[in-house]
Amino acid sequence: MEIIEDPTERIKENITHEAVHKSNEKNIMLYAITSAFYAILTATTGLLAGYYSNEAMIEQIKASDQWAYYQSKSIKMNIAESKLEILKSLKLKTDESTLHKVENYKLELASISSDAKEKESNSKLFLKKHVQFAKSVTLFQVAIGMTAFAILTRKRIFWYISMAFAFGGLYFFGLGLF
Repeated sequence: MEIIEDPTERIKENITHEAVHKSNEKNIMLYAITSAFYAILTATTGLLAGYYSNEAMIEQIKASDQWAYYQSKSIKMNIAESKLEILKSLKLKTDESTLHKVENYKLELASISSDAKEKESNSKLFLKKHVQFAKSVTLFQVAIGMTAFAILTRKRIFWYISMAFAFGGLYFFGLGLF
């Protein structure tokens, strides 16, 4: 599995540096701890987003495989039906085994189609969850950036803004879970 580089790594380093070297200001440590909490949420949510993206792709591949299988069975059924049509047009005796094969192909096609549609549906569900978690990751990363602004500018308003983004991230996190 490919490891995705965290784009907020440098911001986290700056926050840690500011918190350690300028911790005489009472809010700086609070901002740094908040940012660390956001980083934990970002990492966790990023893993979930990746998981659901992979599952969506796997289910879509399985659905594609089922549709290819459906096509091969459909071709076999069409060949058998053509054979029956040729025998009928030549007024020859109908081959009972071929009639039986055609009926079996029809049953198999229905089952294969149903399975493929179910896998496509699963893929869409996984992709929907991935999108919700991806939105959550983005909002948590923005929240980390806002806490960096709060630390660097010593303005509490940026910390409040970071909390608003984090709540947005939690909202999408919850949508992804359910």
